[in-house]
Amino acid sequence: MFKRILLASALTASCNVMAAEKPNIVYLLVDNWGWGDLSIQGSTIQTPNIDDFAQEGLRLTNFNVQNQCTPTRSALHTGRLPIRTGNQKVPAPGEPDGLAKWEYTLPELLSDAGYSTALFGKWHVGASIEKLPNYQGYDYFWGTNEGTNAASYTSTPQWDPEVAETPYIWEGVKGKPAEKVKLFDIPAKVTLDREITERTIAHIQEKAKSNKPFFTYVGFTHFHPPFTVHEDFKNKSKSGIYADTQMEVDYNIGLILEAIKKAGIEENTLVILSGDNGAGNFPQGSALAAGEIGGGGNNGPWRGGLSTAYEGGLRTPAMIRFPGQIEAGRVSDEIVGDIDMYTTIASFAGAEKLVPSDRPIDGVDQKAFFLGKEQSNRDHFIVFVGDELFAVKWRNFKMHFMATESTHSPVATKFTFPQVFDIKNDPKEAYELLGNEGYSHTWVFDPIMKKIGDLKGSMNKYRNIQPGEEFKGYD
Repeated sequence: MFKRILLASALTASCNVMAAEKPNIVYLLVDNWGWGDLSIQGSTIQTPNIDDFAQEGLRLTNFNVQNQCTPTRSALHTGRLPIRTGNQKVPAPGEPDGLAKWEYTLPELLSDAGYSTALFGKWHVGASIEKLPNYQGYDYFWGTNEGTNAASYTSTPQWDPEVAETPYIWEGVKGKPAEKVKLFDIPAKVTLDREITERTIAHIQEKAKSNKPFFTYVGFTHFHPPFTVHEDFKNKSKSGIYADTQMEVDYNIGLILEAIKKAGIEENTLVILSGDNGAGNFPQGSALAAGEIGGGGNNGPWRGGLSTAYEGGLRTPAMIRFPGQIEAGRVSDEIVGDIDMYTTIASFAGAEKLVPSDRPIDGVDQKAFFLGKEQSNRDHFIVFVGDELFAVKWRNFKMHFMATESTHSPVATKFTFPQVFDIKNDPKEAYELLGNEGYSHTWVFDPIMKKIGDLKGSMNKYRNIQPGEEFKGYD
């Protein structure tokens, strides 16, 4: 009996030490979030909770993501360029999609490191039952399986459930088929982000009482069409539904941050907040550009938006807080990528050795940089739009090989000469250096082509997985 008591005490002490050493991790992901959609970065609509959060940690003004929803979510979960995983674009309903089960996702890694894992909200990296989050490492999942626009399907006059899947909100636990919770339609979308928030808070309160560290990923559906807003914020801004939604997003994030504090786990919780791509821009029709219908969103000083390779599509708000570890009030314009979150979170969890070595991992460990190192461990970011290499950012330069101007613009053909911009001094990417300055910047080709060459070599050695492919691994 005495030995059993000693063993139980040792196990309890071990769990307590593990919880102390491994921080809880909360990742808050806002959909279609423009760089300038928060007041600390220029919005006239006040976002006090987000602004306060930014002052409590590190604010990244050069945080780069993919240019659409699915690719970024794939990058966050694998640390790999989405073209490698077959998730380089948002799939249309009926197209092959999702992550191969072979991928070693972030929640799988953290589960193996002793974490409990949960996802609340938007998934959008595989719509079929067997590719939902509860089959990709999450212990628990509650939310939507596909794009948020699915909420509007059943409201179209021509809707026919005989030829298209009816959208639902789902709930699932690890390793078991998820079940339909309720119809995902416009009325459900109105209250969905609040429900995501409330369920996240309840989960945090529950997990805070355990001795096991937890990873909670929150995929908000704002600011994605169809534009809806909770009744509490309807016309609150007096500036249209998009501005109302800015206020709601700030409120919901504030509730989650307050819940972390009230649960007494703030000091041991790493919180990351970012967007998945820039705000959409729709120049081809005044109806689409109207704030009440489909426009809105502020990409700050940057050119372009959602689905483009310009900075407005790639840069989103981003900030990270870890009290006592990450300096409060620090702001950095160093280059950081969404693909870096996989390796960096693994490092914070003390699980660097679990990062797989049998495949290319494109992310780099930014823990030292987040903790105070002056320079980022990344000096470039490679931009694919679908299957095509559109641009490469290196230091202050950006080289475009192809371009599309806005969310629904035609894709331009390849330029006769790549276009080069100094994005530090020319955020609108308007003054092209090669043609305007007598090709004096041609030297920039050297470092950028080296990055492209290295990537091509890696892809030749480790072929890209095709969309929907049930890949089994490299030989």
